[in-house]
Amino acid sequence: MKSSRRRFLQSTLAAPVALAFGGPVVESADALLLPPGQTSFQNPDIIRFDAHCFTINGHDTFLNGGAFHYPRCPQSLWRDRLLKFKRAGFNTLESYVFWNYHEQEEGHADFTELEGFIQLVKEMGFWMIARIGPYACAEWDGGGFPDWVIARQFPLRSDNPESVKASQHWYSLVLPIIAKNQITAGGPIILMQVENEYNFWKGVSDEQKRAYISALARMAWSGGIDVPLITCWTQQSRENSYPDMARIADFCNFYPRWKITDEVLPALAKLRAEEPFSPEGVTELQGGWFSKFGGKLSVDQEGVGPDQIGPLTRTVIEQGATFYCYYMGFGGTNFEWAAKDLTTTYDYAAPIREPGGLWGKYYEVRGISLALEMFGEQLARADMQTGAADSTNPAVSAIERANSKSGFLFVRENANAEQQFKLTFMDPASPSHRTISAPREGQLSIGPREMKMLPIYVPIGETILRYATSEVLAYGLNLDKWYLVLYDDPGRVAEISLSTEDEPHVEGDTTYIYWDRAYESVVFGARFDQDEKTLVVNQDLIVVLVPRHRALRTWTADFPIKDFAGAEGDKPVAIPFISDAALLVTSGSQRGRVWADLQFRPGNHDLTAVLPPVPAKCRIDSIETELRYTRAGRATRISFRTPDLPSQPVSIRQVQTWIEKISGQDAGQWISSPLRPLEELGQLPYGYVKYRSEPFTYSDQGRMFISTFADDDKKVFVNGKLVPEAANNKKQIEFDLAKYAKQGSNTLEIAYELFGSPNFGESIGELKGVQSVSIGTSVQSAVAIDHWEIQRFPALAQGRGKIGPTQVPGGWSAPAAIGTGGGKNLLPLFIWCNAEFDVQHSSEEWFAPWKLTFEADRDALIYLNGRFVGRYMTIGPQKDFYLPEPWFTSEAGGKDVLTVALAYTDQPGHVRTLRVAPYEEYAARRTRIEFEW
Repeated sequence: MKSSRRRFLQSTLAAPVALAFGGPVVESADALLLPPGQTSFQNPDIIRFDAHCFTINGHDTFLNGGAFHYPRCPQSLWRDRLLKFKRAGFNTLESYVFWNYHEQEEGHADFTELEGFIQLVKEMGFWMIARIGPYACAEWDGGGFPDWVIARQFPLRSDNPESVKASQHWYSLVLPIIAKNQITAGGPIILMQVENEYNFWKGVSDEQKRAYISALARMAWSGGIDVPLITCWTQQSRENSYPDMARIADFCNFYPRWKITDEVLPALAKLRAEEPFSPEGVTELQGGWFSKFGGKLSVDQEGVGPDQIGPLTRTVIEQGATFYCYYMGFGGTNFEWAAKDLTTTYDYAAPIREPGGLWGKYYEVRGISLALEMFGEQLARADMQTGAADSTNPAVSAIERANSKSGFLFVRENANAEQQFKLTFMDPASPSHRTISAPREGQLSIGPREMKMLPIYVPIGETILRYATSEVLAYGLNLDKWYLVLYDDPGRVAEISLSTEDEPHVEGDTTYIYWDRAYESVVFGARFDQDEKTLVVNQDLIVVLVPRHRALRTWTADFPIKDFAGAEGDKPVAIPFISDAALLVTSGSQRGRVWADLQFRPGNHDLTAVLPPVPAKCRIDSIETELRYTRAGRATRISFRTPDLPSQPVSIRQVQTWIEKISGQDAGQWISSPLRPLEELGQLPYGYVKYRSEPFTYSDQGRMFISTFADDDKKVFVNGKLVPEAANNKKQIEFDLAKYAKQGSNTLEIAYELFGSPNFGESIGELKGVQSVSIGTSVQSAVAIDHWEIQRFPALAQGRGKIGPTQVPGGWSAPAAIGTGGGKNLLPLFIWCNAEFDVQHSSEEWFAPWKLTFEADRDALIYLNGRFVGRYMTIGPQKDFYLPEPWFTSEAGGKDVLTVALAYTDQPGHVRTLRVAPYEEYAARRTRIEFEW
């Protein structure tokens, strides 16, 4: 590590970085010889890109995935979340590398988690995009800048020499780790992003921005980065007449809610015009939205639900994007790293929810990802065919993209209403590009705001799917027969066209059949029912029609052909398990047996597996079960029940308490200091910072003037009485002392609510704390109070986000009841409430995460076994707090402890609800489905 860092510093200090700031810029010879906007690649056989797509290890690749910020998830849960990424069909994930998380104190960096995360990403078969900043945004405290950097008060994100020097310091630490984990060195990292959404940073000129981006890029190149560099929403990177900028690809971020076409289409057209030699891509495609105190939870917001993410994703693909990552794929929890005003939950209404639960949005994106697994390589070079597709209904639009003989039809409903229509589109495999009209009989249906992505002329094993008016979920080789799975809403009719040289024979329930002899194809219609149905075409292709609600929870597993008696060949046997299963956990086989471990919610279930020979036995969790087999379509049907979740909620009704006074001397670490930025006193806390002055003397001086460095909330107490005029977030306040002070000696206490720094906008880099307090008749003549004691962390704290053993001065009180109410007045006190509890954890086959439901009449900080799990505010919206499974006690017979710091009261009765319960909506039990021959 040290030797790598030393080499990096030597190389970057020797490089012409400084020349980018006002002096001439020296470019590499090959960069100068290239046409404007084009770039060379150091390892083009490993990774390169062109106007269409990225090419990785010689394969044109459609990159799709999501954001996963490893600090927002306990490390022991990473594998579970990444398995769900894998099962969603993602091939890529991106993560910020937060500077202030890894180097909390200057010169003391720890990248253990980053390196462990990258290794797990590689092990699980993903590509990774590393977004190293220095600036991140991400609703993360300070946008990722460490407190000790902010304390220096130089212009952040600029070409200021101090800013460049600080960035160089960060890059010297992180780049050696990124470099050794690039795909060119055998690792998973395929792209690295510098800066972030630079277009929105004000007060820096275009020339200064270009110089700063150039400096960061040159640091990266000098530090061994040879995968492509990217940016997002950074106009300077699109200025390809500058050789450094020509080597960086810029991409878009989209959060349109329901303004999908209004925002996405013009922005991607602009990107194509300004980056003609790079693929269209979306570094952040709306996977949800964050929640703020006083607002709505992510899942309660309009335009971020499962119904929106489908048309949004299909739109960017329709418009030519061949790279996108959902922000977020999994949001997780902010814990003590939330930016200012952000809730603890970072659920984001992402496809994978905060506790790891799966919901409709997950299955919606999975359907799209499965299509990209099958057809992504053809889509990667498919060009828009202007005017090639149309519909008979003006409220339904159709756009076609084609790549050689294959094409893709995108159909969109634009009037937010159910529509009926017919389609016309170009046959890309026809030499004359003939027009196809579908359906042959009746009309197609599409729902409000619905959008479909339909393949045209794509290989399905030994035949060709010429087209289908319903989406493809899967296809595969089931020993000696191929199968094709389509999905749509029950009641709709799909029209399917397949290549066939001979007059077709379709076995099963169809609404019509035509043989197009001239084009050697069969066209037939079939209606979707509430349950799946199978048809057999020419005795060698099984077509399975699955209703949408079951299709997106259908899972396919591949098994070695050697485990099927008498079978020959080397291709694996693909078996779809059609059901309402929440997740495929794993699968396996041995001679004459195959099994799949699937998670099911409590209740009754029906499962259909497409199995080559009729099995002799079926077992569910080792118990032999009756099966029903249909030989023609190889459909094996079983029914079973998943038991109810055994874990039960626990309501806590009594707590032990301990009262912490701001003026108390008996607990916590206090610092004697004049007023100054808290950054100068060390790492900032996430919590209440307490100030108490030396007693001040009052003798009709008039007013008190208080100034703070930032617009954070605070509470001011004079002689133990709240000053309502000062209970706000104004940076400058004054009030009449006569209402609160008495003649002679008086006490002054201030609780400064320091809960994160801004992550976006001009306030990034603001200092924190009380700046000055003075008494007088005017600001100009007021006399400052100079002597202060400051407590930066809660009395029981052991650093940021943790409290120590719950032994307190004087001991805990006898148990007291909650829910009894309390006084309305705010007091200069914090009451710590402590409660032991014991939950019945489900056996290991259950996925059943836990939450705390907390409601109170006072704001609070919440800890589980000493680990911070949440900030509660009476203004909402968060009242459910995720309790990470690994933070529960692991001791046999041990008790778990909830600790709550309740603000500005001495009454535990302000707590109304304290309830620990499983997330029943996500609970699922792992069930083994086994077939034997």
